[in-house]
Amino acid sequence: MDVETSIQVADYVVCVVVLLIPMAIGILFAVKDAKKATREEYLFGGRRMSVVPVALSLFVTFIFLKKTQSAYFAHLIISKGQHSIHSILLNKRFQSAIGLMGNPADIYSYSVMVITLYGGYSISYVISLFTIVPLFYSLQLTSIYEYFELRFHSRAVRISALTVGMLQTICYMAVALYSPALGLQTTAKIPLWMSIVIVGIIGTVYSALGGIKSVVWADAFQCFVMFGGALPVIIVGVQTAGGWSEAWPLALKGGRVSFDVFDVDPRVRHTWWGTTIGATFLWLGTTFNQSTIQRLCAMKTMRDAKISYILNIPIMLAYGVLMFFVGFAIYVYFAFLRCDPYEGGLITNRNQLSPFFVMQAFQDMPGFAGLFMGTMFSGSLSTISSGISALAANTVEDILTKCLSGFKESSITQLTQVIVCFYGLVIVGLAYVADSLDGPVTQMSASVFGACGGPVFGVFILGACIPWSNKYGALGGGGLALVFNVWLAISGQMYGRKTRPLQPPSIENCYPNSSMLLMRNYYHSVNLTSTTPATERIPNDKDPYSYGFFLYDIPYVWYGFIGCFVAFISGALISFYFKKYDHTKTDPRLIIPIIRKAWSLPEPEAKQEES
Repeated sequence: MDVETSIQVADYVVCVVVLLIPMAIGILFAVKDAKKATREEYLFGGRRMSVVPVALSLFVTFIFLKKTQSAYFAHLIISKGQHSIHSILLNKRFQSAIGLMGNPADIYSYSVMVITLYGGYSISYVISLFTIVPLFYSLQLTSIYEYFELRFHSRAVRISALTVGMLQTICYMAVALYSPALGLQTTAKIPLWMSIVIVGIIGTVYSALGGIKSVVWADAFQCFVMFGGALPVIIVGVQTAGGWSEAWPLALKGGRVSFDVFDVDPRVRHTWWGTTIGATFLWLGTTFNQSTIQRLCAMKTMRDAKISYILNIPIMLAYGVLMFFVGFAIYVYFAFLRCDPYEGGLITNRNQLSPFFVMQAFQDMPGFAGLFMGTMFSGSLSTISSGISALAANTVEDILTKCLSGFKESSITQLTQVIVCFYGLVIVGLAYVADSLDGPVTQMSASVFGACGGPVFGVFILGACIPWSNKYGALGGGGLALVFNVWLAISGQMYGRKTRPLQPPSIENCYPNSSMLLMRNYYHSVNLTSTTPATERIPNDKDPYSYGFFLYDIPYVWYGFIGCFVAFISGALISFYFKKYDHTKTDPRLIIPIIRKAWSLPEPEAKQEES
C-alpha cells in the first residue's frame, strides 16, 4: 500500500470554505442585531429561536462525545505525570472521544455493537421530554445552576455544581479541539498548532460577534457538513471492496456485523442492556448542562422546545446508522486490500484509521479529503462555540451578577463578548499546551472532569423528584457519587478487564517494498522504546482479558447510571436524616410536572405562551 499522500490545493480550498461559512454567519448576525444589545438577545436570541436549527445544534454540540469522560480521563490520572496527553492519545488502548474517529475505530476493532449506543442516547431525549424540558422551559433561567440555589436554598450547592460544570466544559472543549488536530497532524501532515489556532480563533470570533444565534445556525450548517462528509467514505470504501455483494460477506467473515450480544453480565463492554439503560443515563448526564438549557430556553414556546428534542431522536438514530456504514466501509476497504494499517505499522493508533483511509482512498479525487477535514473541524467548531457561549452565560449570571447590577444592558452585552473571547483564548491555549504538558494541572482538571455527568444529573433528579430533599442531601449525595465514580474509573483502568479486539485483516500487502518495511520497523521501534503506561502493565501477571474484581470490570457505559443512582439514593437518605420542613412548602415550579401530582403539590399558574 502506498502511504505517500499529500493534500492538494482543492482540498485546502474546500476545507477553508467549510471553516469560513460559520464566520460569515457570525458577521451576518452581528450586523443584523447591532441595535439589539441585550443579554436576552445575545445569550438566548430574544427567546425566539426556530425549531429546526436548535434541534440540529443540540445534536451536533455533543455528538462527538462518544465515550464517557470518566474512562478517558482516568487514563490521564493514572499516568501519574509520566506521559503527555499526546502520548496517551497515541496509545493503542485509548479510544477517541471524537465520533468520526472513535466510532469507525471501535467497529473496526470490536464490531458494530458500539452503534447500539445511539438507541440509548435516543431514549434519553424521550425522558427529557417529560422531565428537563417542561421544568426548565417554564422557569426560563439564564443559568442552569441557578436552579440548584432556588431548589436547595443554598449558594454552596450552586457554586459546587457551577465549579464542576465549568471545569467539565473547559476540559471537554480543549480535548475536542486537540483530538482532531492530532489525528490530522499524524495522517494529513497538517501542523498541530495550525489546526488548533485556526479552528479556535474562528469558533471564538463568530461566537463573540453573533451570540447564540450565530452559534445555533453555524451548528446547523456543520451538522449537514458532518453527514455530507461521511457519505463519500461509505461509497468509496464499499466500491473498492467490490460493491455490497462482496463487502457484506467480507464483513460477516471478519465478525464485524454482529448485533446479538444480549449478555446480562454488566461487565461485558457492549451488550444491549448496557447500550440502552447505561447509555441512556450516560447521555442524560452529558447533555444536562448549560449549553443544552440555553438552547432549550431560547425557543419561542414549550411546544417548540419539545419538538426540537423529538427531532433529535431520528437525527441521532440516522447518525448511528451512518457511523455503522462508515466503520463498515473502512473495514472492508482494508480487509479487501489485505492491509491493516495499525498492525502494519502505517499508523500508530487505531483512531487514525478514518483520516488515514481518507488520505489513501481519495488521493485521486481532489476536494474530498478537504471535505473530510472540514467535517472533523466542524465538530470542534460546534463544541467550542457552544462551550464558550455557555461559559460566558455562567460567568455573567452566576459569578458577576451582583457586580453588574448597576450596568446598562448594552454594557453587559459588550462585556459578555469580551468574556467569550477570553474563554476562547483559554481553550486554544489549553489545547496547544496539552501536547507537552505532563504536570498536575492536567491531572487535576482531568479528575474533576472525569466523573461529573452522572452525579450532577443525580442531584438534579433528587431535587426535582423529592420535595423534602435538602442541601445536605445534595452536597453529601453529589460528593459521594463523584468520589465513587472517580475511584471506579481509575480502578477500572488500572486493574479492570481489557476487551479483546477481533482478528485484524491481513498485513501481507502493507509494505510492498523495503521502504515500507523500514517505516514499519521505525514505528514499532518508537512504540517499544516509549515508556509503557500504567494501564498497559498487567497487575500480578494477570491476564488482562480475564475478569477480576467485579467493580473494576464494569465498562464505561454504566458510569453515568452509577453516578446518578449513588447521588440520588445517598442524597435522599441524607436528606431524610436531616429532614426539617414540610415538603408541601416546596415551590411546585421546581418539581418535575409529572411528579407534582404524586406528592399532592399544587400546580403553579399556567403561563400564557406566545403563538
